[in-house]
Amino acid sequence: MSVVINFINEKLIWGIPALVLFLGTGIFLSVKLKFFQFNLPYIIKMTFLSKNKTSGTQTLSPFQTLTAALAVTLGTGNIVALGTAIAFGGAGAVFWMVVSAFLGMATAYAENYLGMKFRRRKADGSRYGGAFFYISSILGKNWGKFFALCCILASLGMGNMTQINALATSLERGFGVPLWTSGIMAMTLVGLLVFGGAVMFGQVTEKVIPILSVFYIFGCLAVIIINFSELPGALLRIISQAFDLRAVGGGFLGTAMIKGMSWGFRRGIFSNEAGLGTSVIINSMSSEESAVKQSLWASLAVFIDTVIICVLTALAILVTGADKSGAEGAMFASEAFGRGLGIFGNYADMFLSACIALFAVATASGWSFFGSICVEYLFGKKFIKPFAVIFTLCCFIGATAKLELVWGIADIFNGLMAMPNLIALMIFGIRRDFIKMRD
Repeated sequence: MSVVINFINEKLIWGIPALVLFLGTGIFLSVKLKFFQFNLPYIIKMTFLSKNKTSGTQTLSPFQTLTAALAVTLGTGNIVALGTAIAFGGAGAVFWMVVSAFLGMATAYAENYLGMKFRRRKADGSRYGGAFFYISSILGKNWGKFFALCCILASLGMGNMTQINALATSLERGFGVPLWTSGIMAMTLVGLLVFGGAVMFGQVTEKVIPILSVFYIFGCLAVIIINFSELPGALLRIISQAFDLRAVGGGFLGTAMIKGMSWGFRRGIFSNEAGLGTSVIINSMSSEESAVKQSLWASLAVFIDTVIICVLTALAILVTGADKSGAEGAMFASEAFGRGLGIFGNYADMFLSACIALFAVATASGWSFFGSICVEYLFGKKFIKPFAVIFTLCCFIGATAKLELVWGIADIFNGLMAMPNLIALMIFGIRRDFIKMRD
């Protein structure tokens, strides 16, 4: 089965056609938006320095949408999956992750701009939206339903079991907590956030995620500073391997570069989710009326997630040589903290385990919201609670089962969600000049 899954990912879902689609869409939208993502002062001015509306009883403030989006994307994509990207795609994968992030900022802007324009208001005054609305309008209702179905399946796999599995294995390694105990803890914590609703989720992440992110960033910076003499070599490896034209395994010239691009884009998207259309669900709940401002908040989340946190994690791994330690790719970050913090290295597993656990709970809880919105869109509101129960039970499965195949299947659903979303953005953009830096 794993051979089949790998073939589908490598040759079909995440092969050259998919890379062309992601690159092409990102470049097309970047041109349409005049490469706004390189004007960070403007983005900061329009988000943090702008007069932003507060949340309501049924809406999220723009800052809450940022922290909620980061809560969903931060975690295994930044720590565990990043190690696998370096292990299988080489250090050059980091470069392509950054490229995917800058292009993804334009994609995130576009999909959330459309999401804001197509969102709807419920009877209770709450906002309701998702990529399935504009995909249905552009490509047809069946494609909108296909997207929603893939999102539901992805929420159970990538959004739940892979996250909780990382949580359980981390707590077992760092604190000796049995897997089944972690499963029960995860079910309890995720269940509270799942049944508490999106507003409660936004209120919790607004307080927890900024603090947790700062602690993790300082941890990475400490490793890099302690091993600062190795930084030039690490940067050189990233650049040189990104454009490595050697053949791999008897393949064609340039295979190493293509492999690095594939893993860089795949894990970049796994990390920041730009192009998947999932962030539209959270941002559509914003109290902000300006589609431009809210879309810039969505772009900022991509930048923080990948360009800052993923790159810092990668540099910590490379300056310590953790990628050459013989450890599994998923353990690279743990190895880096253990090696890089000197006398404090004995506590590295505990620190990183705590970070992964908290990030994983937040990510899983956010994905439960994605899945429930898609369930409501496809089957109606009465199926939301049964889905929430299934989602919560999957936490225990994720904590106690071996999930090698789930990672591969998660990549498949990521790609299947992204394809109709990216095609819809391209078609709409070609037909109309719909994305402008104004409302």
